[in-house]
Amino acid sequence: MVRVRRSFENDFKRQIVESIVSGTATQAELAREHRISPVLINRWKKEYEAGKFFENVDSKDLAKLELRIRELERLLGKMALENEMLKRARDLNTNQKKDSSSIVTSRDWDRLKGGAK
Repeated sequence: MVRVRRSFENDFKRQIVESIVSGTATQAELAREHRISPVLINRWKKEYEAGKFFENVDSKDLAKLELRIRELERLLGKMALENEMLKRARDLNTNQKKDSSSIVTSRDWDRLKGGAK
């Protein structure tokens, strides 16, 4: 029985590589799912980095790529803002814990005024 050699479109290759690069899936997962050799995916990654999949990009594809870049930049900005807010909340919580341990009330004041017993 002769096995037919499969061929894949550049869009499919680009989709696989971008999934790996973005971290949405691992190389092993995609290799199993699509029954593709991991070695072949490595070759596609090298070709992707060399720009092979973007040689004959028309204006429609370029517009899609620019839209994708804008979407990813928006998400990056959102994540950076969220990260900054979480850091501030953490710092605020830490400062409140420090302040609450150093508050002197009238009850504490009498005890402190009398000295250690």
